[in-house]
Amino acid sequence: MQAFAAAQLFRHKRLALCLPRQKGGKTELGVRLAHDLTALPTATSALFLAKSHRAAKKAVREKYLRLFDPKVFSVNNELVYLKKFPTSANFIESVDKDPDKIRGGTYHYVHWSEVAFSKFEFGATVKDIFDKIINPALSETKGYCLLESTNNGKNGWYDFWNDAETFGFKRLRINLSDMVYLGLISPEEYEEIRSTTQPDVFRQEYECEWVTFTGKVYDELSDSHLDEKMAGPDGRMVLMAIDWGYHPSATCVLFAYIQGGILHIFDEHYALRELPTTTAQKIRDKLTFWNADSFGSVADHDPSRIRELQLRGIPCSNADKVDVLGNRIQGKELFFFNRIKINPRRCPYLVRDLQAAVWHAEKSDKGELDESQCTWGHFDAEAAFRYLIRKFSEVLDDAADETPEIAIVDPLSAAAVIDHRRRLGEWLLP
Repeated sequence: MQAFAAAQLFRHKRLALCLPRQKGGKTELGVRLAHDLTALPTATSALFLAKSHRAAKKAVREKYLRLFDPKVFSVNNELVYLKKFPTSANFIESVDKDPDKIRGGTYHYVHWSEVAFSKFEFGATVKDIFDKIINPALSETKGYCLLESTNNGKNGWYDFWNDAETFGFKRLRINLSDMVYLGLISPEEYEEIRSTTQPDVFRQEYECEWVTFTGKVYDELSDSHLDEKMAGPDGRMVLMAIDWGYHPSATCVLFAYIQGGILHIFDEHYALRELPTTTAQKIRDKLTFWNADSFGSVADHDPSRIRELQLRGIPCSNADKVDVLGNRIQGKELFFFNRIKINPRRCPYLVRDLQAAVWHAEKSDKGELDESQCTWGHFDAEAAFRYLIRKFSEVLDDAADETPEIAIVDPLSAAAVIDHRRRLGEWLLP
C-alpha cells in the first residue's frame, strides 16, 4: 500500500491520501519518504505537520527510532537531521494554535499528517493553510506534498478533498473493503474489525466515508450503562467537568472516577440561577461528602468562575472544546464498548440529556445538536459530559506516557495501563 501511494506521489508530486485508521501506514509512509529525501547527499529540507506539536513529536520520534538506524539520524523535539549532512533536516511543526507561526521557509517535501483531525484557530481552514503556508514553501523547489488522513465528518478535509484537483492534487482513497479485495487483509480480520467497532465510526474511519449523522446522538446508551448501586470513589481520584450557565442554561458539574478502565460518573450538581460562589461551595460540599482528597477539574471557559474555584482550593483548567464532532463520537465509542457507567439516581439530568440529544439536521457534520428539541433550556449536562470524557482520555494519555508531551492514545485500548497507573498511585492531572 505504501509503495503504491509513493508511486502516485512521485508521479504527480502532490497526493491527497485517505486510508483506514491504523491500516495502510499513512504516517509511516510520510516519514519513510522524508527519510529517503533527507538521506540524499545534498542539502534537502522537509516539513512534517501534525494536529499538535505533541502529536508531531510522538509520530516522528517513534517512527524514526523504530524504522531507521539511530546512528544515521539525530532526533530531537524540533527536527530530525542527517548526522552526515546536518543541513538535510525534517522540521517538526503543528497547525494548532496559530498556523501563521509556521510561515516562511523553503522545503523539498511537506507531509501533513491526519489533516482531518487538525485543530485550527482564528478561522483557518485546510485550504487556507495550504494556500498561505505550504504552497509558497514548495514553490522554489517544486517539491513534493503529501496530505493524508482518515475522515472526520464533513470538515475542512472533506472540502479540500472535493477541490483537490484545483490545488494540483491527485486523490487516492482505499477503504477496508478494498483492502480485502486487494488481498492486504483477510475477510476474517475485516469481520473482526467491523464487529468490534461502533457502526458510524466503522463507516467513517475504516470504510473512509464522510458520514452524515442523523437522529439520536447517543443511541448506544442502554440500561446496561446505568448502575444505581454504583459505589463512591473510595479514595480514587475524582474527575470533575463543569458547564457554566445561569438561565435558561444551567450550571452542571459531573463527578467521576476511573476503575478498571471504565469511567464511573457517580454524581452531579445541576442548578439554574446559581452564582459561582454558590457553585464553588456546592462542589466543595460534594467533595467533602465523598471524602475525596484527590481531585481535578475542567470547565467551560469563564475566567471569573474558574477563579472562584481556585480561590477555594479547587484546581480547574479550561476544557478542551476543539473538535466537537470528534468528542461526541468518542462518547459514542465509549458507550459502544461499555466503558462508561452512570448512576441514574444521582445523575438524572445527565441521563435526560443523553437520552434526548439529537443531531442538528443541517449541522450534524460539524457535530452540533438540535437545541430546539431541548424544552428545558440547553443540553448543559451533555456539554459537561463531553468535557469529562475528553479529560478521561487525557488521564489515560498521562498513564501511558513514559516521557512528557507524548501524543494522544486511543482511550479504548488502555485499560491495563489505567490499572497499572492507579496501583502506582500516580494520578496527577496537569
